[in-house]
This record gives sequence, structure tokens and C-alpha cells, in this order.
Amino acid sequence: MTRTGVWRRFIDRTARKPEGKWAIKSYSNPRGHYRSFRLIMESLQLNDNDVYCEIGCGGGALLNMAMKKVKSGSAIDHSDAMVALSMKNNRPYVEQGRVEIVQGNAERLPWESGTFTACASANMFFFVENPGAMLSEAFRVLKPGGRFCMATMGKSVIGKITFGWLFSMRTYSNMEMTSMLRSAGFSNLKVTTALALTQVCYGERPL
Repeated sequence: MTRTGVWRRFIDRTARKPEGKWAIKSYSNPRGHYRSFRLIMESLQLNDNDVYCEIGCGGGALLNMAMKKVKSGSAIDHSDAMVALSMKNNRPYVEQGRVEIVQGNAERLPWESGTFTACASANMFFFVENPGAMLSEAFRVLKPGGRFCMATMGKSVIGKITFGWLFSMRTYSNMEMTSMLRSAGFSNLKVTTALALTQVCYGERPL
């Protein structure tokens, strides 16, 4: 394997598609992500009538926070290891039949249109190869009036130097993100930068 291939494999195992003992330990309690999780929860204001969807659930920490609030939920991740970890970390909800967690592609969600009232995604959008497709899918699976919130890394010099080059992350300005959300169909848009590097994106599917 070439040096480039070795590096890509490392990035995949630790960030893009986590697997292995280190990833399982890290994503069981992703301390660096909890601030962004709280921002998503504050934006969505989940309640016990919500049917929740999470795109890129990782080890299931945000999913666990959401399931304490909602009626039922579904989640997807493209890493088999993260699906298994998320199921473990949300076992009571899985056993109650209140949540399903599947392996799949964020750009081709397996659920029917208009299934969910709220949808979230945290710290994975910068790896999505076709961002427009993922946003369109998030819009599609929401009911009219449904809310979408995503936390990702915004475009900044600091982010580009510290993470953008290292992990080949795709980042967008607030204006670019607003345009993509609008193109996907979302309205009542709000895109802000919080905590220096975190970009919080909110939109709704019109009634």
C-alpha cells in the first residue's frame, strides 16, 4: 500500500468511517462533540410527539440524548462498527422497539418520504461527497413542518489549517451553506458559527 493509501486508511479508521478498538472507545464517549450535540438539541427542541431521524449517528451519543425526548427514532451510519456501537449504547430503546439503527448511505436514505418530524446530523457533513444529495434526502424524509439541524465545521482559516488539510474536510461558508439548504427546499433558515469553529445549520420543510 502506498503512503497515500496508508494515510487514507488511517483517516477512514479514525474519522471518516471509524472502526477498531480506538474508534469504539473514542466514539462511546465523544467528549469533543458534546457541545455541538447540545446546540442541536437546543435548536430542535424535541418533544414526546417527535419522530426523530439522525444521519451519521456514530456511536449513538446524540441519538441517546434525543431518544430521551422523542416518541421514536431512526438512525443511519455507514460504519458497521458504529452501527453496532450505537445499538449497544441505545440498547433499551432498541429492545423497546422505539429506535432502529441501520448501516447505509447518507445520500440515499432508506426511509419513505415524510416519515420524520425532526432530523439531525452532527460532525460528519464535511466528509459527504455530494452535500446537495444528503440535504435533499434530509428534506425528503421530513414531514411538512419538520425541522432539520446540523452541526458541522464552518469554513475558516483556523479550521483549514488544523483540520481541513489533515482530514481532507469539505467546509462551507455560512452563505454557501444557506444557499445549499435553500436549494434542497428548506425554509426559515438560520446558519450561524458558534464555539469558534462549529457551524450550526437549521431549516424547516415548509407546510
